[in-house]
Amino acid sequence: MGCNELIESLRKASEGRVCAIWTDAEEEARKIWADVSHEIGRMREEYAGTLSGPAHAEVSTILMEAHKKARMIGLSAEDVISKRLFSLAMTLLLRLRNEGYEDLFGRLARELPPLRWQTLKVNPDDVDLARKYFPDAEIFPDGNIAGGFRATAEAERIRVVNTFEKRLERAWADLLPVLMGDVYHEISDVGTITGR
Repeated sequence: MGCNELIESLRKASEGRVCAIWTDAEEEARKIWADVSHEIGRMREEYAGTLSGPAHAEVSTILMEAHKKARMIGLSAEDVISKRLFSLAMTLLLRLRNEGYEDLFGRLARELPPLRWQTLKVNPDDVDLARKYFPDAEIFPDGNIAGGFRATAEAERIRVVNTFEKRLERAWADLLPVLMGDVYHEISDVGTITGR
């Protein structure tokens, strides 16, 4: 499973959760705008339809605060969605083991510089595979690794983390905008936090 398949899996798995988060954020923003509209109406009545001087400044301040609150709600919702997508992506990493994993492991191993690698930590299912590529290394199973390995050489002075998890972390800055674009597209029927 490549990057595109991972993105597609994330899209499918997160559709319902994303809409629920945005619906809640949109509802909260609508409540804020309703409060602001009510306050503006009250102030207009209080000043008999004329907004000048202090009244105008007060309305501007209220509007600015409402815009700030709506933006904070939107940013908070984006942060929650980002964290949920990352968590979901981490759980999907095991799917990368489904097809051609032995070849993939070999490519990861060939990326390393030609050193005498002393220790490797790998997924428990990869112990034999690691011995094939690193016959002189001491192999340790690690259930926290979905695929790939952590390797050390030269009395642990050289450490390489070439795991699926680390690769996802490095690629996340590039993947997240694509995924968030899909989220925005997905919720376009629900609406966005625009201050309506």
